[in-house]
Amino acid sequence: MLQTQGKLAIATVAAGLAALLATTPAHAAYSQNSGAYSRSFVDGAGKLTDDFGDHFEELGNSLCQGCGESWGTDIVVLWQSILVADDLLKIDDIDGKFGSGTRNATLAWQKRYGLSADGMVGDKTWGKADDRLVWLSSTIISYTGKYNTGAVTFHRGSTSKKEDGGAYKLAAVYRYDRIKSMRGTRIQLRSLTTV
Repeated sequence: MLQTQGKLAIATVAAGLAALLATTPAHAAYSQNSGAYSRSFVDGAGKLTDDFGDHFEELGNSLCQGCGESWGTDIVVLWQSILVADDLLKIDDIDGKFGSGTRNATLAWQKRYGLSADGMVGDKTWGKADDRLVWLSSTIISYTGKYNTGAVTFHRGSTSKKEDGGAYKLAAVYRYDRIKSMRGTRIQLRSLTTV
């Protein structure tokens, strides 16, 4: 009964969040980035469930404790948001820094999804994470944790300049007990813009 109520609550929050985000014009939020394609940004194209795996280099290659691009970056914020959705980190732990807490949560995430657990977010881990992405609207996608304890919503533009290519923008992270709205621009490899 409690699990069903939790699923209904998350579904209700996701629907409300999708409606709110759908009313915000994408071209206004991302006009400064329109048409800017490079390995500095996370861009999706084509099939949704290969976005993270296809853009492995854009995602910073392997994220890990002590690895380059794993401290003070949007990519770590994106990964930590996924860990929050799976109830392996607290919302307040999202800081863009891949420390021991994020490493331990990553190990637990990898075990939960049947991967070899090494605490590094590499190609197989990114690929498994993007298998859980679903469309909520024409530009909004969601990652939902395995036990429906939380979710992450993203804006993903279309291929038109008006909607900023396939740009990813982290919109909100929520668990069964809290919602955190994220601010910033596109998810970039070498900057911290979303928190």
